[in-house]
Amino acid sequence: MAALPARQRWNSQRAGLVGVVTPFGGLAGTYYFGQVLQGVQQALSGTGFHMALFDSQSKEFADREKRADFCREARVDGLIVLAPGRDDVFPATCAHLKMPVVVVGRSCDDGSFNYVDVDNFGAASAMTRYLIRLGHKKIGFLRGPSDRRDAAERELAFRKALASHHLPVLEKWIVQGDYETRKAFHIAVTLLAKEHRPTAIFASNDLMAYGTIDAARMLGLTVPEDVSVAGFDDLEGSAVFVPPLTTAAQPMKQLGHRAASHLLDCLATGQARVTHHQRLSAQLIIRASTAPPSRCPNKAEPGRWDGGGERVHRLN
Repeated sequence: MAALPARQRWNSQRAGLVGVVTPFGGLAGTYYFGQVLQGVQQALSGTGFHMALFDSQSKEFADREKRADFCREARVDGLIVLAPGRDDVFPATCAHLKMPVVVVGRSCDDGSFNYVDVDNFGAASAMTRYLIRLGHKKIGFLRGPSDRRDAAERELAFRKALASHHLPVLEKWIVQGDYETRKAFHIAVTLLAKEHRPTAIFASNDLMAYGTIDAARMLGLTVPEDVSVAGFDDLEGSAVFVPPLTTAAQPMKQLGHRAASHLLDCLATGQARVTHHQRLSAQLIIRASTAPPSRCPNKAEPGRWDGGGERVHRLN
């Protein structure tokens, strides 16, 4: 990373504004959004640069020309694009802006843009293998929105992990939850009310895992004695949920910090198109919501958890 004095000298020729672009209609206000922004702010602190938020769904970002005009008028020195959709062409069409651009939460295979992302495939694969090691052979999966690359990567990892262990991939147990708690609740009620149901469900984000656990509780099922539930993200409430949720923890602050640090380095050196492709590892957080199938421990009091802490595993 470039030394701070170099950044400060470069700032004298700049407006000192870093734009963070994200769809306000979905991501803004979420825990993930807040954590990433904290990481960005930590990297900008003391450099003379400040952060401004822009809505990627606004008319100013509707096409290349409007985007370029807006960035010039706003005197933006660089952009951090947060969690664009899988089919969103916006990240790949930023080269004409002639400023450093880093995408957070979406990678690319063709090298068309700089990115910092989580290894979604590796983390989801590790979670699925963990459930299999517990003894689960009948595993359901709640997938995210069809236009999200991270959702596609997590589902692919789940499918491949099952196949590599010669376990059946049952399409009726792979259902669309769109990363929403309410939708996951209704889906899980239908899934778990059947006579032949999965012994474990891997929800590809924590919000859907919450809905799944609530659905099991409404049906009179106990987690994890009757069904294990795992998530992905490690949101703020996951450690205190009842029962505490096994999940893959994203390094959310680190994502924002790495993206902003690379952008600052580009500004300090005057090299706007330095290639930067980075995938960060997640951590497997093992808590009380998962256990071997048909476990029969002493029953806890209703609404209470009698487990014992959590284990953290680094995913390589």
